[in-house]
Amino acid sequence: MQINIRKRKRASRSGKVFVLEDLGFLLRLPVFVLVSLLVPEKRWRNICLWLERLKRVSEARRDVGEQPDLAAFGVAGRENRLRVGAMRSEHNIQIVREWLVGWRPEIELRGAEHLEAASNEGHGAVLWIAHFSFNALAAKMAFAKAGFDVFHVSRPEHGFSKSRFGIWFLNPIRTNVELRYAAGRIVIDRANPAASMNEARRLLRQGKFVSITAGAWEGELLVRARIGQSAIELAGGAPRLARIAGAPVLPVFVVRDDSTGKIRVTVEKPIDVDRGRDKAELIQGAAQDFADRHLAYLKACPHQWRDWEKLKAHEGISIETEAGCLSSAF
Repeated sequence: MQINIRKRKRASRSGKVFVLEDLGFLLRLPVFVLVSLLVPEKRWRNICLWLERLKRVSEARRDVGEQPDLAAFGVAGRENRLRVGAMRSEHNIQIVREWLVGWRPEIELRGAEHLEAASNEGHGAVLWIAHFSFNALAAKMAFAKAGFDVFHVSRPEHGFSKSRFGIWFLNPIRTNVELRYAAGRIVIDRANPAASMNEARRLLRQGKFVSITAGAWEGELLVRARIGQSAIELAGGAPRLARIAGAPVLPVFVVRDDSTGKIRVTVEKPIDVDRGRDKAELIQGAAQDFADRHLAYLKACPHQWRDWEKLKAHEGISIETEAGCLSSAF
């Protein structure tokens, strides 16, 4: 198996007090409130697309670059950016609606038998959630309705803003809404990142579920996996955590049928994290399996994936072991 894993050099993130994006969100927030309360949900997507076009007028002539796989999935550069951005705004409206009066979408949970099997084994499961537009709230709602306790691992900046102002005043709108359905939130402590993983491991060994959104925002080990002719980098924390706790990794994909508005939360069969495999092979194999499972969803709902711009050219594969990249125990 070809291996491409690197160790991130962790930097401190004190964060700015206030950033321009905070002002932008504050200006959009009243619009989100009015739309969430006064406009039928089936019209939200068109309003958000219109707002996104207004926001990106200044980018009309900018070369946004083309990823080699975009055409293969039926999307084009600038239009894809618009639609992905619009769906992000629509997700914000969903949050605001739930915050104010409650949001009652039609959500279907598929693959609950995989959750039940993990629960019956007594070790819980790591839910590796693909980064699609509507995953954050809808997945938590679906799991809670089905009676599963899911604790979500997240960054201190989880929400609308990365500034200190945003963390204090804006992000609680989202985190408090999500905690109506999540069993709890495990916040990553960058001064002691092992603490959050120890807490997650403790919960898994109690038979609880721990969810992690796929991405490269956090984590010591980053692994590159192929998607089509390109590659994406993912943190390897989900399979590492599962191996430590002796729990399965269950991929989760959340997509919406735009013709009906129904959101489908699909829990797929476990990714192989056989304890007898080499550490590097386990992380690379799990990441590639997870990436491969994206393909069907990207073909069906390409505009709902949030990570098109994170795709990179697929380069030669190598493994970096500097500073003990893979030497730490699982």
